[in-house]
Amino acid sequence: MKLYKIILVISALVLLAAPSFAQPGKIQLLWPSAQDAVMYELEIAEIAIRSNKQAPQENVVYTTPYIYTPGTEISLSELGERDISKLYYRVRPLDLEQNPIGPFTEPVALEKSEINPTKPATTAYHNRQPALLYPVYSWIPVLGAERYEIEVTNKSPENPNGTEPSQFRVRVYSMGRGFDYYDLEAFREAGTYYWRVIAFNDEGQPIGTYSDAVMFKVHTGGYHWAAFGDSITHGGGAISNPPSDRRFDYSAYLPFPVKNLGRSGDTSAMLADRFDSDVLPFKPQYLLILGGSNSIRGGAKGEEVIADLITIKQKCEANDIIPIFLTLPPVNPERIERVFDQSTADNWQLELAKVNAFLRTQPYVVDIYSALVDEKGILPVKYAQDGLHPDISGKKVIAGQIMGFLAKTRLP
Repeated sequence: MKLYKIILVISALVLLAAPSFAQPGKIQLLWPSAQDAVMYELEIAEIAIRSNKQAPQENVVYTTPYIYTPGTEISLSELGERDISKLYYRVRPLDLEQNPIGPFTEPVALEKSEINPTKPATTAYHNRQPALLYPVYSWIPVLGAERYEIEVTNKSPENPNGTEPSQFRVRVYSMGRGFDYYDLEAFREAGTYYWRVIAFNDEGQPIGTYSDAVMFKVHTGGYHWAAFGDSITHGGGAISNPPSDRRFDYSAYLPFPVKNLGRSGDTSAMLADRFDSDVLPFKPQYLLILGGSNSIRGGAKGEEVIADLITIKQKCEANDIIPIFLTLPPVNPERIERVFDQSTADNWQLELAKVNAFLRTQPYVVDIYSALVDEKGILPVKYAQDGLHPDISGKKVIAGQIMGFLAKTRLP
């Protein structure tokens, strides 16, 4: 009897004794996240191909380029009745146009992957210190899921990998299909927290159990450095990679710890409004400030953004915080329109230039604009595939500019 049939028989026997949330007949594939990958091409073949070419068509069992996370779940029915002990999978990273940006991974025997996983696989590990002020929770999409529930607790859940809420629950969120959730509630209270996620089908029944709980710690006060801004500061990039991936945080490339106080979607006015609640609890000595891009591309006047930045500067000075401004980077309206279906104000370059001219008059300013702009005055695709959020390559440029500034600047 083929291994595939054996698996189905075992799955059926397990179902007779298992709770109703078991979901048989699938396999979970995982792989390392590639730099600046928008999506991945998955190939399952009957032979182990070790070249960087696609497998011969007659040997390909399953292939798709539409995977936006470093892993996936697929139905075993996609493989027909083939013996999975004789199948291999590999992936390669693609850009927005589905062009390869890296080689295929080494082939992996399909039988080494998890058959009929009972819980979601998380991709946000929060082993970063300091933790994001506004966490982002992410996972590999669960096959057949129509809804997810994300639970945050202030102690390790007493019912690991169950389906019932924890008695230590402090927050809970619900969302439809997807693979990440942006928490809009800041974590300002010191403590140790945990998050986990569970999937539900279209009938509202859980698909498996809660994921393993992921721990993150929040500390307040005593920070030398913090970064304050919108999504460019918050993190994320290459379209499909959320801020939970530390590689898309420019502070990851600085040689000292930085508390990330970024929040995606903020305008300069929103930054000024939340300064007291989101900056002061952490008492940073130096504050890296990058904000105004959303305002400018949305049609705000440069003078409006400058007024907000002056307010932030005044709040810094009133609280003995040294403000270090970053110039606003350029954007790429064509890519923004394509990826987000959002238009950019026609006069964005003029208004952005006003803001950057003001910033260059400040005592401490890091010029990232000149390092990211191309000859057309826009943000090139090599630094930001969505035209707005710098990818890993762009975040490294920002960090490099900060290090260059620090090398020639004597701070108080």
